Amino acid sequence: MNRLSEPDALEKDRQLWQALKNGDAQALEALFRSHVVFLRDYGVRLCGREELVEDGIQEVFLQLWEKRQSLSEINSARVYLLVALKNRLLNALARKKRAQAAHEQYGILLDDESFSLEEIFIAREEEAAKKRALEAALKQISPRQREAFYLKTREELSYNEIAETMNISPQVARNYVSEVYEKLRELLPAFKP
Repeated sequence: MNRLSEPDALEKDRQLWQALKNGDAQALEALFRSHVVFLRDYGVRLCGREELVEDGIQEVFLQLWEKRQSLSEINSARVYLLVALKNRLLNALARKKRAQAAHEQYGILLDDESFSLEEIFIAREEEAAKKRALEAALKQISPRQREAFYLKTREELSYNEIAETMNISPQVARNYVSEVYEKLRELLPAFKP
């Protein structure tokens, strides 16, 4: 399917978005058809799991329909859908990783007697202490800087996307993230991004 020129595509998406907010199921279908190939390609490149991506896309569009009346205005449906899918995939991967780690840890306890329960407890406590120190350091950073840092490091958005999301310039987004790294290096000498 050929995409319209960028300004035309953005305008068409905005019209479809508004129709979706008004309960038009055909608008949801049109948005799906317009963006599904891009989303599928992006998702597979992001996580490499086609089935997970397919499920994620379906969940994103299902949630759009369920939350249609409370959807906010957008500049770009593609950016919105991309971020929504990325969040779903990252959350799903994190859940799988935690489950796998728990399974592997259980296997270590059963198979490897070289690690005592005391050593495992100490390792857990050290990890928790590092997390608490990072959380305490992040509390000393302004909310806007924390938001930019989160969008860059956790959501992996570009500075342009961060700027659009936070209604700031890309340079201010870049400055916020840089300032957070500087502050973390100052507060946590062992911090390495």
